[in-house]
Amino acid sequence: MRFLVAAFAAVMSASTAQAQKYPLVFVSNEVGRSLSVIDASTKLVIATIPLGQRARGIKSSPDGKRIYVALSDDVPMRESAGDRIAVIDVASRKVIARFRSGSDPEQFAVSPNGAFLYTSNEDAGTASITDLRTGKVTGTMIVGIEPEGVGVSSDGRWVYVTAETSNSVSIIDTRTKKVVGNLLVDVRPRAVAFAPNGARAYVTAEIGGTLSVIDVAKRQLLQTIELEGGQGKPVGVVVSPDNKTVYVANGRAGRVSVVDADAGKVVASIPVGRRPWGIALSRDGKTLYTADGLSDEVSVIDVASRKLVATVPVGKRPWGVTIVEPKS
Repeated sequence: MRFLVAAFAAVMSASTAQAQKYPLVFVSNEVGRSLSVIDASTKLVIATIPLGQRARGIKSSPDGKRIYVALSDDVPMRESAGDRIAVIDVASRKVIARFRSGSDPEQFAVSPNGAFLYTSNEDAGTASITDLRTGKVTGTMIVGIEPEGVGVSSDGRWVYVTAETSNSVSIIDTRTKKVVGNLLVDVRPRAVAFAPNGARAYVTAEIGGTLSVIDVAKRQLLQTIELEGGQGKPVGVVVSPDNKTVYVANGRAGRVSVVDADAGKVVASIPVGRRPWGIALSRDGKTLYTADGLSDEVSVIDVASRKLVATVPVGKRPWGVTIVEPKS
């Protein structure tokens, strides 16, 4: 009888996941060593997926069928079985693979076609390319010192890798798998996001307290925008679908800066939880989510009103956030 009940529950759980009509928000919990799954319609956690290691960087596949999470153990400067990119099947909510990615992976990007993973390897000072069909590393490039954030252009041609110690951004041509340029930015660059139209890239500088604006075609730094009086400790960054607005999570300030991309200035500041790092925006650009590490919660922001509309308790020390939405 117990077996039948358990089997029925498992079938119903899988059926519910597959029939999910609303967006799902996945949150990596660094200290909790898990993923929290939030139903965006009810704003409730509907599942917790144990991962066994520190969970930080997180992205979804373009088709919404997979979640990728950077895992690392507690031993620095040495790769172990705990240092992996975990692959989670969204329908079953189970880990189905763990790919090697070097020591202490933290941030990465998925190519727009879903074929490749670009990962920064902080300990080695390199960036690696993983073929997601085979799980094998197909390229390794030397970048700046202590590489951190990774972003890929919407056409898949360019990958930017930030480096915390050299205060630089390395530009990788994905066709040749080579570094073709480097740019200096403000102190301790953390994350990078491309505008959907590919014209600009935006880099947060945690110590500098700024947002760097880069002209992608010219490979030039256009502007450095101060955020939260330079004291916000910005990390996560995301750009609106219409390319007009940039949202930045400020860890120390506990606020999201709203930047007018055309004017090149901050036009609003939205209070959220304590130490927001990860940030994600819904496909329609209407809802924003931040992972608030010291509040153990996710903040939900209505973009139109620029107001916090909900907070969702998650696991211990949430780090990153990504959204899976049904195909329209």
